[in-house]
Amino acid sequence: VPLPAGTLNVRDRYREELYSHFEGWAPPVQALIERMDTSIVSRVEIHDIAPITSFVKGRVVLLGDAAHPMAPDLGQGGCQAMEDAWVLAKCLELRAADVVAALDLYNSARVDRTAQIMLRARSRSELTHGRSPTHTQAWYQELAQETGQRVIAGIVKTTLGGGEMVLG
Repeated sequence: VPLPAGTLNVRDRYREELYSHFEGWAPPVQALIERMDTSIVSRVEIHDIAPITSFVKGRVVLLGDAAHPMAPDLGQGGCQAMEDAWVLAKCLELRAADVVAALDLYNSARVDRTAQIMLRARSRSELTHGRSPTHTQAWYQELAQETGQRVIAGIVKTTLGGGEMVLG
């Protein structure tokens, strides 16, 4: 739910606030709000940074949020961290005799892909979190009618969007 920066954060009001934001939405949405355990829900402001051009300096390498912190709107933060770990392991396996070469290979395999996803997450965040209230409201109206097909198509696009990763 898009809220102005610095909005008062009162856990006891979460349910009431969500009911007001999702008034008229489908019964399953109302049921989720009703069943929400407000003692374990957090509301945080979203921040990100512009993509960086290298995850490697000498023999030091960044992975996950340290390399590419992103808005949570695509659900890709943890996914990209796991990809980082897998790619780093493969690069170290392929270039076992030369750690610097392995880290360079990792860097070239990850920087562009994660930058693309970071920028898509930022764009989605701007849409869903009120940068343009008119566009955000239109998105919420579309979402209220969502069948799941576009969500699945978006997940497929993100998963396959990087194309084939070349580690050789």
